[in-house]
Amino acid sequence: ERPKDVFAESALNALAQIYENRRQYDRAADYWRRSIKEHGDTNGWKQKRVEQIVGNWGRFENARTFPAGREATVDFVFRNGSSVILTAHQVDVQALLADIKEYLKGNPRELDWERMNIQNIGWMLINKNGSHYIREKVSEREIRLEPRPNHWDRRITLGTGLSKPGVYLLTATMKNGNTSKIVVWLDDTVIVRKPLDKQSYFYVADAITGRPLPGMTVEFFGYRQEYVEKTLGRHYNVLTTAVAERTDELGQIVLQKGALPDSHQWIITTTGEKGTPMEGRLAFLGFTGVWYADYYDHEYNQAKALFITDRPVYRPNQSVKFKAWVRHARYDQEEVSTFAKQAFHVEIYTPKNEKVFEKNFTADEFGGFDGEYPLPSDATLGVYSLRLANGSFVLGGDNFRVEEYKKPEFEVVVDAPAEPVKLGEKVSATIRAKYYFGAPVREARVKYRVLRSPHETRWYPVCYWDWFYGPGYWWFGYDYEWYPGWKEWGCPRPQPWWWPQRSAPPELVAEAEVPIGPDGSVKVDIDTAIAAAAHGDTDHRYEITAEVTDASRRTIAGQGTVLVTRKPFKVYAWVDRGHYRVGDTVQAGFSAVTPDGKPVKARGELTLYSICYKSEKDNVTPVETAVQKWNLDTDDEGRAALQIAASKPGQYRLSCRLTDEKGHAIEGGYVFCVAGDGFDGRDYRFNDIELVPDKKEYQPGDRVRLAINVDKPDSSVLLFVRPANGVYRQPEVMMLKGKSTCAEIEVTTKDMPNFFVEAVTIHDGRVFTDAREIVVPPEKRVLNIEARPSAESYRPGAAAKVQVRVTDLHGKPFRGSMVMTVYDKSVEYISGGSNVPEIKSFFWKWRRHHSPQTESSLDRWFFNLTVPGAEPMQTIGVFGGASADENIQGFELGGGGRRLRGFKGRAASGSSAMDSLELAAAPAAAAAFDKQEAELEQADRKNALREDGGQEEHPSAVQPAVRKDFADTAFWAAALTTDENGLAEVNFNMPENLTAWKIRVWGMGHGTIVGEGSAEVATSKNLLLR
Repeated sequence: ERPKDVFAESALNALAQIYENRRQYDRAADYWRRSIKEHGDTNGWKQKRVEQIVGNWGRFENARTFPAGREATVDFVFRNGSSVILTAHQVDVQALLADIKEYLKGNPRELDWERMNIQNIGWMLINKNGSHYIREKVSEREIRLEPRPNHWDRRITLGTGLSKPGVYLLTATMKNGNTSKIVVWLDDTVIVRKPLDKQSYFYVADAITGRPLPGMTVEFFGYRQEYVEKTLGRHYNVLTTAVAERTDELGQIVLQKGALPDSHQWIITTTGEKGTPMEGRLAFLGFTGVWYADYYDHEYNQAKALFITDRPVYRPNQSVKFKAWVRHARYDQEEVSTFAKQAFHVEIYTPKNEKVFEKNFTADEFGGFDGEYPLPSDATLGVYSLRLANGSFVLGGDNFRVEEYKKPEFEVVVDAPAEPVKLGEKVSATIRAKYYFGAPVREARVKYRVLRSPHETRWYPVCYWDWFYGPGYWWFGYDYEWYPGWKEWGCPRPQPWWWPQRSAPPELVAEAEVPIGPDGSVKVDIDTAIAAAAHGDTDHRYEITAEVTDASRRTIAGQGTVLVTRKPFKVYAWVDRGHYRVGDTVQAGFSAVTPDGKPVKARGELTLYSICYKSEKDNVTPVETAVQKWNLDTDDEGRAALQIAASKPGQYRLSCRLTDEKGHAIEGGYVFCVAGDGFDGRDYRFNDIELVPDKKEYQPGDRVRLAINVDKPDSSVLLFVRPANGVYRQPEVMMLKGKSTCAEIEVTTKDMPNFFVEAVTIHDGRVFTDAREIVVPPEKRVLNIEARPSAESYRPGAAAKVQVRVTDLHGKPFRGSMVMTVYDKSVEYISGGSNVPEIKSFFWKWRRHHSPQTESSLDRWFFNLTVPGAEPMQTIGVFGGASADENIQGFELGGGGRRLRGFKGRAASGSSAMDSLELAAAPAAAAAFDKQEAELEQADRKNALREDGGQEEHPSAVQPAVRKDFADTAFWAAALTTDENGLAEVNFNMPENLTAWKIRVWGMGHGTIVGEGSAEVATSKNLLLR
């Protein structure tokens, strides 16, 4: 019957697709044929699926432009075929450009956008009557192919035989198969464009050497459409403009604002004149817009107000205590308090934007004042806002929460294994639930889930200014992926903020709900063997999310991470300067660290190698010679250091090989340079472009000695100093002699806290750009604050003492104004953390930003082309795109630790990757106001022994005290002042809550010198009955 036929056909088609996904293509073709035989083939789509498997197919992979002077090669993927014929035809691009210009000059009634689509010139050649631009055949040859068995794809690189500058249409015709085409573009000239301040900058150079081309004519041809107010006929006029300029002796053209109207779209073309050495050269950009950006090097100069409250969340009928500091933040200001003794107006608004408080205050000598707002018993719940104004000028504000809450009594943590876990092993993590006073939660249910995602461990030596600029902000080294073994012993650079940050969605590994153990814990076992088989070439992070619901139905969430890596630890090496000169002392540092940041004590050997390079055909291989060796052991912090005299110029590598107690031997290394008289780096290898400052940080008055290294000897470099927000000042054109040079830059006060340098170089048909942030930290504006409680734990109601010590960045005692609060740590669970921003970041964490903006005529990509109406080669199944990259011998899906191409970080599944899983917020705390824990704490009230259950207490029995003094804030001081030794001391009695307490201290000095410190203590009893 018909319904059965439909189901049978669907089943056969599904089986064919399953075998395609399994890459069992012969069986897939058999099922397609059977489906055709038994159920027909409407429109022939099934036969096309068969032909894709058994036919001879080929296609080009995407390609960029190629440098002239060497043979261009293209990647080609084929299936089943035994040979292919490659044919190349010259393309007359100049005629194409001339025709487009004439078409626009003719003021067409309506623009034919397809006729002007020169960004996709290949499509124009085969679709829009572009065949008349295809000139004579320049080459044709047949290439024998060796197909893979079982209809698997193979990727090969084909030589085109094309090396002369020009544009070619390359055609690949498979024997008894399909035909594919691609544009092959060989450049000998390049146009680079950069936005200057109210100007547009163009640099014309040789595409192979990067050397500037003086005297080149650059034509700017633009058009725009002008609206015609007519109801019938033409609606637009096409207006054109043409401008011609010549490059100067450094290959530059700088156009002032207005030279090219920014309302036009432009084709920018440079050609060599006949009868000159430049004859035959051609490069063009377009269509492209021209804009004139304003260069704005912003200086930090702000008035800011910081609010501090005694805790982040309150209940109705409680008092909100606050302190405000109003400060001027400017790097070159004197050590004064601009807003001292000035009047300020404070207002407080409810979540409904209703004003409930306003008052005028006068600031003290540090620009600070404090106040209090009693909340009514019927206070609106939600987020309240504090607003501060100085006259009509609003300076800032903050917020706090008001909630009817019951403080969480316990917390949930996930403990990772103490020892590193190797990929492929089984790992156990422990979920623990414990009350804030330390006892475990014994009656509860635990719901947990485990998510896996790829992980890359990046560790950098800790520096003071990490809080400002980020870990590794100073890292001098570059990623030498071309250096043998670097991926094993090297350390990647921190990624610039403008680089795209990609993250794959996590994979759900496990999910369960179990009762908690008698010790308040649950063990979670994770088998990493599957991850090792499918993704054995990367480390992994397992995130464990746990929700614990106790007997009172209160749910608290916690989260933890387990790192599973290929190595138990990693060795990092670094030096204290970016580059050295003969006679300098190299301060080398080393650290052995586990993936989760724990130090490793190890023994080992340090070797200093000098590097020279050996050339073999197109390969340059480093050759290392041991110069000196030392025994080197790490201390308890996993650190080691050594001083080395820089006695001879050259390129060197430090190799530190450490062995831990279990016999794991790991190597870490670092490459650096020592310059001497006449050092030009010609004999050494670098990345395509490197910018290496000599120091981590600078102060006004210093000079940056910036090493500029390139990989192509005698290159030209465009050096841009202090670009900002993608806009530049005119560059210095540097003609290198060799591969390395040094530029000096004066540092001024205006440069704080940072500025940028950027360099552009061109070689072998590519434009290379690198930007480096130069760090000029605000050293005088930071305090170190320590909070030193007299004990780690107190009895309820006991006397407590906290000493505050304040020093400047250099460790000298500092006298200033302090604010101190001590509050119940558990309230941060309700508020989601502190409501006070980190004070150093609040006042001083401002940086200039810049991301490179470069446009060039080499930024072209070309794609596989198929003649209209022809059938292209298709990918078979969900994993068919990976088959060309994998070794068929002994291959199994995901085996051998190979990542499936195009499926990085995903589970081995034919379906799309699962959506990212977000951690749902834990259920809100109970809304009912608790009875200040009194009922729970009465369990220890009657502990005297009784007889017969009803006898009175023995008169000599000790009568226990009933705890009644419960509070969320234990102490608040809005104005503490340190003495000449930088010390202040406070005394107070602890409340009777059994909980953990957070001590927080903020400091302020004249000139907006700021800092903060914190500590934690607990109130607990030795015996508790619940």
